Amino acid sequence: MKLNPAALLVILLALGGGVAFFLAGVKPEKPVVVAAKPEATPINVINVTNGSAEDLQKQIVLLQGQIEYLQGQNDVLKDENAQLLQKLGTLGMKNVPKIDMKDDGVAPDFVGMGLEMMKMRKLHALPMVTTTVSQEEVEKAILAWLKQQQPNDEAKKLTRGLAALGWIPEAIDPLPLRAALLARQLGGWYDAESETMLTVDPSTASGPSVTSNEPMGIAFGQLLREYGSTLFQPQHGPLTTDMRLARESLICGDAGLTRFLHSLQNPASAPKDDLPSEDPDHPLNQVPMPAFLREMALFPFSRGFDFAQTLHSAGNFAQLNAAYSRPPISTAEVIEPEVYINPERPAPVEIKLDDVKLSGVLPILDDRLGKFVCATALRMYNEDEAAGAGTRGLVADRFLAWAADGGAKRDHAAWQTLFMDKSSADAFYKAMLNSLKQRYDTKGEAEFTAQGRFVSLLRNRDDAGVVLIDVASEQARAALKLLMK
Repeated sequence: MKLNPAALLVILLALGGGVAFFLAGVKPEKPVVVAAKPEATPINVINVTNGSAEDLQKQIVLLQGQIEYLQGQNDVLKDENAQLLQKLGTLGMKNVPKIDMKDDGVAPDFVGMGLEMMKMRKLHALPMVTTTVSQEEVEKAILAWLKQQQPNDEAKKLTRGLAALGWIPEAIDPLPLRAALLARQLGGWYDAESETMLTVDPSTASGPSVTSNEPMGIAFGQLLREYGSTLFQPQHGPLTTDMRLARESLICGDAGLTRFLHSLQNPASAPKDDLPSEDPDHPLNQVPMPAFLREMALFPFSRGFDFAQTLHSAGNFAQLNAAYSRPPISTAEVIEPEVYINPERPAPVEIKLDDVKLSGVLPILDDRLGKFVCATALRMYNEDEAAGAGTRGLVADRFLAWAADGGAKRDHAAWQTLFMDKSSADAFYKAMLNSLKQRYDTKGEAEFTAQGRFVSLLRNRDDAGVVLIDVASEQARAALKLLMK
């Protein structure tokens, strides 16, 4: 190979001045210390301005040898830079655990991946330190965070209400199941206490798709670190189910979009799961979660992605960043992003009741379920078209549950819905009546007693409202008819 010696010298000097960054693909925008190899051979300074053709040829041979030497350091420098980036990720961190290495002794470059995502996502922050732990430890970290978001058994109280309406088989604590599901969806978790990204050790993963989801987990972790304190503020009290699902949809959708755009540029980080989601062996289906709760848990990822994509199309990442200080207030806004984007979006409507005590006792649950949960309930026994028509005009709802005594298996529940007009309420009433007919095997009555339950479906609020009462005694049904009127 014959090269112009002056050109070779330019290449050599360029490599000598920035070889560690050039070969590792890192742009040295700010000073970064790169470890020097102590055994490295010093590069000779060669005069190429004078000399015979034979001397120039010797210089070319020497330059070529030195270039080959520098290229031979490529893998070593890449490994060094990967470890330096990992160490950079620990700057300012607290209680950093020991970093686990792969079998080859080199830590996976999750920090480098995070840097790429932050640059693409236009987030300005230090990279996250990452460490590998068991899937069980990841689930424990997620569960601790979920309990902070829904303290005092709020999640279990919701399932008591859902069970009272017959939408799930029984009241359970859904948070451990959600933690298991999230661990599989994300392949890791950002632990705010230690300021560390926990990734799942492949040897402990419940399936290969878990560890292939790590890029999604890194994107989610970066956003949770950046916006979590803004999006989830426990000092303001518990969120309604509708609002919590909407806020989760923003961050889950943003993470999904970030991971998707990153995988377009880096095909190696694209999802590698070949199993369809309905396959029983799929890791998500290994979590024994009731179908209704599973639909609620998956909504922030599925519909959240579409929501984030719409915001990104409207104003790039700046629009998404702004959404964290003005998050969606309902699943209706997630399902219809144009409602959220509208600067004159309608304020949420509250359903007021004079009293919420049943026989002098306050409800264990006072919640708002929202459009998505309403549609999910109707889809259990209706075609999608009928369920969609039944939820189209929903303006507000209020869901209450009271503890049932006397050994009843299910508690008392009342669900008040309010629609924009009579025709919208008619569509919901028709779909819900069909649901009750099939679930309780009746002839389609609006008021009946079956399977030890006392059920009524009533119209109120000038025919724009529908109230569903499903209780364990006739006395409770009579009292709730008066309370909900």
